[in-house]
Amino acid sequence: MPSSTVRVVSQLNFTETLKLCFGFFWCGLRDSFALPTSLIIIYGSNTIRNRTLKCFTLNGVLFLGSIFFFNRITLPIIHFILGTSLFTSIRGSNEHSPFIVNFLDKTAALMYQLCWVYPIFLLSFALNAMWYQEIADHAYRQLYGRPIDSKLTYTRLLQNVANDIYRAILFMNYLTVATIAYAIPVFGPLISFMYFCWIYAYYSFEYKWVNQGWTLQQRIDYFEERWSYFAGFGRHLFCPIQNAEFNHFLSAGVFALLFPLYIIMANNALPLPRRNESARFSSLVPYKLRVFGVSMKLNDKIINCIRGKQAKVSRTKIKRT
Repeated sequence: MPSSTVRVVSQLNFTETLKLCFGFFWCGLRDSFALPTSLIIIYGSNTIRNRTLKCFTLNGVLFLGSIFFFNRITLPIIHFILGTSLFTSIRGSNEHSPFIVNFLDKTAALMYQLCWVYPIFLLSFALNAMWYQEIADHAYRQLYGRPIDSKLTYTRLLQNVANDIYRAILFMNYLTVATIAYAIPVFGPLISFMYFCWIYAYYSFEYKWVNQGWTLQQRIDYFEERWSYFAGFGRHLFCPIQNAEFNHFLSAGVFALLFPLYIIMANNALPLPRRNESARFSSLVPYKLRVFGVSMKLNDKIINCIRGKQAKVSRTKIKRT
């Protein structure tokens, strides 16, 4: 009788698993540098080219340019005027001059932000959201064809609203956890750094997954099974934001400026491991890392709390009637 052969997939040891994860990390990092492919896609579509140019003009020239203009031109002019006029009248009290300069700097910065930076920031937030979606949709069509078309019914509209609310609370919890994690001794900064790398990678790929018709849970499951790849992909986007002189406006402007390129690169990327790969990780290294686990637990508690309050209000109304 012919002997039947059974293919056995041996479990990887700890060292081999780490090497495999580092390889996935390196592939994600490499895919985040695929700028030539992005430029080809931008060149091949008038819509993508037009929206990318608008993003560059709004975020790079107008928004970041305004911050640069204030820091490099407006403030030096204020200091020059103070040095030639005000300081000459208080030379006998030089001990108060640093306080005056600091007070006027903060006042000028606050007025500039309220009258110019905040309005542009709000405008760019709305316009960027619209332009990013158009860039993502046209990039997806160039690479894969038409996105999954789901008819918008009243029931589906309510479901989408509920999903968007759940998603917004989830990301708020995620960013809160990432910020708090920084305070953990020794490993806190590294954990916080990885959290932000992951969330920026998720932002880049979510447009593609939505166009594929995936639910939020499908996106999260797919992401958490490829945690090492997405850590590498998000690192390149987060690093220039992290080093933006700790200025929140500057960080937001840099992110908005670079994000269209990462949307396009994410559409063209194929995250690792593939679906058909069956390498068994060591028990010491998780194949699926619950990146959103803590945030989802917080979400469930918030939602249960809201439902409990709604049920209590309903019972109160019933008793009154």
